[in-house]
Amino acid sequence: MIATLSAVTRERLRRFMRILRMAAVIGAAVGAVYAGALAGPGARSLLASLLISVPIGVISAVLTASSIAGIEIFLLPRASMRWLDALPFAAVFILKTLVYGAIAGAVLAGQPGQRLLGVVTVYNARTGLIAVFLSLVPVAVVVMMFQAAGLVGYRTFMALLLGKYRRPSVERRFFLFADVVGSTAIAERLGALEAHRFLAAVFSAVAEPIEHCRGEIHQYVGDEIVITWVEADGVADARALRCFFAMRAALAADASRFVQRFGVPAELRAALHLGEVIAGEVGQVRRAIVFHGDVMNATGRLEQATREVGCFFIASAQALGSLDPPPEFRTHDLGALALRGRVEPIHAFCVEHSDGSVLASA
Repeated sequence: MIATLSAVTRERLRRFMRILRMAAVIGAAVGAVYAGALAGPGARSLLASLLISVPIGVISAVLTASSIAGIEIFLLPRASMRWLDALPFAAVFILKTLVYGAIAGAVLAGQPGQRLLGVVTVYNARTGLIAVFLSLVPVAVVVMMFQAAGLVGYRTFMALLLGKYRRPSVERRFFLFADVVGSTAIAERLGALEAHRFLAAVFSAVAEPIEHCRGEIHQYVGDEIVITWVEADGVADARALRCFFAMRAALAADASRFVQRFGVPAELRAALHLGEVIAGEVGQVRRAIVFHGDVMNATGRLEQATREVGCFFIASAQALGSLDPPPEFRTHDLGALALRGRVEPIHAFCVEHSDGSVLASA
């Protein structure tokens, strides 16, 4: 568990540092705009104003961003903060803008950059309004970016922002299709609303293990979650293979809460496959990154086959051949599986952990 937490923390720290670098650039730009707005006539006056305002903008932006990013990355993912998930998007956006605006206002009032440079500013009405405006605008933009990233996933959001998939490209990717065991019976017993809450709780519980394994949540389809890695990311430390076991371990650790809340523990079955896909952006009103290729259909068929062969986790020979499974995993050759809707069978294996945590399903 310690190793898992440290890995998650390292990933969050990397994200935190990327945000600080971005904040420094934004702060420099805001400082330059502020200098241009207040500078007197002449190049010398503008240069003098830039030499003061740009460092001040960087210091203020980094301090503000570190506070906001710290809350977003390290505080809000905690279970105690899940009440925010029940609020509408607009309410969360307004609440965060007000709170983070107060943080930006405190930094503005404290004038850390000015004090460091020995040029403490006495604001008049005009300069005060300009400073407040230039502080709130970046805060609102940052809040909107965090909210958007939360909706589509951080890596997907960055790919859309940077236009990575504007032109379709060929990628070799792992796909992990994980399905909630017995979801149909659970839905019949709980009813539609409670079944939705059950699935939401399952997906929330497995979010951190997926992040730990650097997986990208591609989509939720009913009671199924689709996770993907580019081949290099999935091979590193056998992340694509470890992810399923990490997800099941998280659900097992949370079993008492599920039984108390829903009357049943949560379990998963899954299939892992590797192959080429065409990755690209689609849509006009709503942009999305999609993957087209036989590997998607094949992974879905393999996941369905887990019920037929009595195994919680199936991995294709292609996936295992690329991963070189660590010694703590045991594999049982299932041979060439004839899958519904496919002419060519797929050679696959049942995968278990050495502690027997994934054995034949009932």
